Amino acid sequence: MTERKPAKKTTTAKAKSEDEIAPEKDRQFVTALARGLDVLRCFTRATPALGTADIARMTGLAQPTVWRLCYTLIQEGYLVQTDRGGRLRPGISVLGLGQAAIASMPIAELARDDMQTLASRYQCAVSLGMRDGHYMVYMQRMQGSQIILRDLEVGSRVPLSSSATGWAYLAGLPDEEREQVFKELQEIEKKRWTTLLPKIKQSITQYKRTGYIINKGSLHAQINAVAVPVMSSDGNVLLSLSAGGISLVFDDETLVKVGNELKRLATRFASALDTMR
Repeated sequence: MTERKPAKKTTTAKAKSEDEIAPEKDRQFVTALARGLDVLRCFTRATPALGTADIARMTGLAQPTVWRLCYTLIQEGYLVQTDRGGRLRPGISVLGLGQAAIASMPIAELARDDMQTLASRYQCAVSLGMRDGHYMVYMQRMQGSQIILRDLEVGSRVPLSSSATGWAYLAGLPDEEREQVFKELQEIEKKRWTTLLPKIKQSITQYKRTGYIINKGSLHAQINAVAVPVMSSDGNVLLSLSAGGISLVFDDETLVKVGNELKRLATRFASALDTMR
């Protein structure tokens, strides 16, 4: 099972050589590799094809550096050029990595039936997520309604700072580690952070009282959600389990009911994590 990793450092606007190693962090840390991964993270369901100028803007890297990184990724099959003005999209090699990652996490398949039962009962979407930088990635997602954000599926990413699954992840972190993530999110969110931080802290207070967090309209204005962290007994694996539905149906009473069911599922999934390690 994938262990919780230290948060990835954000990239500065001033570009450095791809072969540079960052001694101030770790002499074993290869900056070029990290930047190549930053390039791949730019491609999402919402941005499936990008030009090098787009990637430079999104990563803060100089365009010549972006081009060299993209050229290498093209040669290795992780990016391919489209027919529209040299824009790029992920290649088959990326798909292979994604399939291998999901296959190495049996908890996603083990959770499937229980998640579908809950999703069908409450006509909601139930998701199991893990952290990827400043996002949460859905390892498993089951739909109980045809009208709940059909564009989100296994492999989709949602912001750590505004999603229910992200807030549950943050609630499960030790205080010191959470404060470090807050500092990184502040750099990413900038002006939005003054609005987001009080909501996140309120959700963490709620988690300490009830065992689940509630997120109303932060990710999508018409969606209410409830979520819980899922972790192994040693604390090294931290996932989150969330359920979201249309606000007219997912009212306060329903959120409490689903929150308590998620807590029970999280306990079962946590036990499964221990047996898989």
